[in-house]
Amino acid sequence: MERFNMIFCPDLRPLDQDELAFRRRALKQAVICIGWLKLISVICYMVLWYMVLCNSKGTHMSKVIQYMIVAVVPFIILNGLFLFLGALEEKIWALQVGIWLCLTIAAYETALGVMGGLYFSRTGYLTVHFLLAILFAILAISVFTVVCHDVLLIHAYIRLLRSL
Repeated sequence: MERFNMIFCPDLRPLDQDELAFRRRALKQAVICIGWLKLISVICYMVLWYMVLCNSKGTHMSKVIQYMIVAVVPFIILNGLFLFLGALEEKIWALQVGIWLCLTIAAYETALGVMGGLYFSRTGYLTVHFLLAILFAILAISVFTVVCHDVLLIHAYIRLLRSL
């Protein structure tokens, strides 16, 4: 077992204060960056909404997709604020709310991506519809990227804050 821990967890020694401060600062900056990215992604959602508005025929499904895009924007802003302020103020409860919002929004984005991808691939006789189908398909994998990146970094920062 000792050999296993040395191979897969080589850093089992206690950290000195400089290493601990460096890790804390690096994780804090990473969480702040994630918060800023969430806030800036609102611009991308507004561009996506406008592209759907301009390039759809006004069918019921296109209206549903437009409403779904607009409905998620306040939650993305709230998520970015929780992450940003939770990291700055070192509030664990705000970071935990941010993690749950990340996961909830990612699941919602996955459903939105599947619906939009199917709708625009079905009506993909225009180049713009094909582009929208690809954008929504990329949006459909957001739950994997959020779990593999955002949640792991935020959780590591929370664990570091709790250990102090």
